[in-house]
Amino acid sequence: MRLAAFEVTSDGHMQGFHMTFRNGNTVSVQFGRGNYADGGITTAEIAAWDRNENWIRLPGWNDDVRGHCTPDEVAEFIQTIREM
Repeated sequence: MRLAAFEVTSDGHMQGFHMTFRNGNTVSVQFGRGNYADGGITTAEIAAWDRNENWIRLPGWNDDVRGHCTPDEVAEFIQTIREM
């Protein structure tokens, strides 16, 4: 398991970051051209997985990834995953 950490993600099409918390959960926030976002202008794509690399799907989600999220939605998601 990784300790709490930040990781920048960038490969030309995807751009964003991962945050891993002490509880072992990792949040991914992506906003590049290859993501479900508007290039990071007003929205981003979010996802999360646990310490065993199992995707975390929150209630009401139809997929492992949620696209076109506002900054407030991203902040709420980060807080939820951190508190799990």
